[in-house]
Amino acid sequence: MARIKNDYFKLVEQQVECCVKASDLLEEILCNYSATSIPFQKEKMHEIERKADELHHDILTKLSIEFITPIDQEDILRLVQIVDDVTDALDEVVLEFYMYSVDEMPAEAPALSKIVNRCVKALHEAAKELKNFKKPDTLRNLLVKVNTIEGDADAAYVEAIHNLFKSTSDARKLISDKAIYESLENCCDLCEHASDVIEQIIIKNT
Repeated sequence: MARIKNDYFKLVEQQVECCVKASDLLEEILCNYSATSIPFQKEKMHEIERKADELHHDILTKLSIEFITPIDQEDILRLVQIVDDVTDALDEVVLEFYMYSVDEMPAEAPALSKIVNRCVKALHEAAKELKNFKKPDTLRNLLVKVNTIEGDADAAYVEAIHNLFKSTSDARKLISDKAIYESLENCCDLCEHASDVIEQIIIKNT
């Protein structure tokens, strides 16, 4: 029987660990905001995103020469792409603070960053359990957790947008704060997309 050369479950877990590092940093930046520190923090976040890209490309290279994989190669490709998108999305939030030269923290952003961090860490728990996809009870419970937190993010996003347009008519603030709220909510959307792919892996293999 042909031997699988690479532990793709471990590689996905390592990939999601990059997301956790990025979400931890994002929460730290937004909960202790300093506009003057954003250029430095932008580079710090980008370094995490760069390492995540390297890992993503490494996985793709391994897949390109692997004949046998524990689950369909297509499913691994979809999952690692979405996980890479999560890291990119976390990086994008900090970039927007820099691009819009945000001096004053959007009121709801710190709370949203905490929800994002919870969602990413729930996805990490699921990634660690992915190797047990053929006995999926625990994994499915973790996927429900990701989806529940994503629902919390949706609700917080709706209230954030409502409060923003209720509290100001300043065009610059409306544009920048809305973009930041959307980017934060997108991080959780992508975590949910990753959990959906994992659910499809379970369905196909059990």
